[in-house]
Amino acid sequence: MTYRIPYLLLVSSLVWLFFTPSLYAESNDKLQLSGFARVVMGYLDDKDAEYLGYDNSISVDKESLIGLQADYQILDNLAITGQLIGHTAEQRDSGIEWLYLTYTPTNSLRFKLGRQRTPFLNYSDVIDVGYAYPWATLPQQTYPRHFFSTFDGLMANYEISNGLFVMDIEGYWGYFEDDVVIAERQMKAKTDDFHGLINTIHVNNWTFRGSYHQGKTSVEIDDITQFSNLLSQIGFSESVESLATDGTTEVFQLSASYETLNYFVRAELNHIHADFVFVPETDGYFISTGYNYFPFTSYISYSKNVTEYEQPASDIPIGLSPQLDQLAYGYLAIFDQLPVDSSEAFTLGTRWDLQAGLALKGEVSLIRGKADDNAFFTFDDADFDRKALLYLLALEWVF
Repeated sequence: MTYRIPYLLLVSSLVWLFFTPSLYAESNDKLQLSGFARVVMGYLDDKDAEYLGYDNSISVDKESLIGLQADYQILDNLAITGQLIGHTAEQRDSGIEWLYLTYTPTNSLRFKLGRQRTPFLNYSDVIDVGYAYPWATLPQQTYPRHFFSTFDGLMANYEISNGLFVMDIEGYWGYFEDDVVIAERQMKAKTDDFHGLINTIHVNNWTFRGSYHQGKTSVEIDDITQFSNLLSQIGFSESVESLATDGTTEVFQLSASYETLNYFVRAELNHIHADFVFVPETDGYFISTGYNYFPFTSYISYSKNVTEYEQPASDIPIGLSPQLDQLAYGYLAIFDQLPVDSSEAFTLGTRWDLQAGLALKGEVSLIRGKADDNAFFTFDDADFDRKALLYLLALEWVF
């Protein structure tokens, strides 16, 4: 069962945690309790549009959350981890995010079994823990919100270490089944034979990561299925194939970072491919550099994504009869309504570490898209120029 955490409950919890520093670390011999929380305040400087739910009024209920985690050491080499997250955003359900067993037969080898974070991207494991990265939020252009964040299955991790480098090799297999939002539509999605391989290498100040993920995904879209069945009965097989609601999903990812005590440079890119309607071919990347002058870190970032859908088929003739024309226009309307979210963002921000476990971040992003694209904006005015400034202020805790 999932539920949405009330806004007042979240704020009350955060205030209580802030004034209860004794909760910063609570543990005994076998049980360790920890948590994280964030309050993100946002404002979009355009009255004609919304961007990821932000508009020209100040809001704190889009990305604010609280998370609690418990780790229990059952045996010397066997532990169980559970994580519960409460979200204020309507688009994300609150509830159990992680619940898995960890078996560590050797110092180099580790297995996890259960519900875990899907390791698509470099910051997937900590995407909800804003304290773990300098930015107020990870860029939508590289970290799209429609990624399913967890999977149920088995993950294995093996570490190779010597005097020159440290290498982590991860592989996983499992499945996913839940409601997702794709192309501004909520639908049930299921991914079977979901597997991936991740390789991370640390060499001096450098970290490199590459990963590949694949699964067989199906989504439930009743109106598309009914329309596709109608086309199949008439014999328009090309149009039927273009409206497929199942197929292979693939994600490719590469990232690199260089870190010193004084500054950092980080970059990441990914490619998303799916063999069914509503999920476009997507290429995204970001690059960011920052300067550390304790207790502050200032940074600049640039992110961009390009999305492209498969072209509609042309086997339904137009001009032969009113009935076929109506069928063809209905078919083409499906593709015309697909949101093209190609966009770019220029970001400038600063993080202030107020104390250990508590940070304040402020940033401003210029979001731009082409005149014919949605660029992740929601708007009614056709004259909206697909350009706006997004202001974010985030308070981050770990405890």
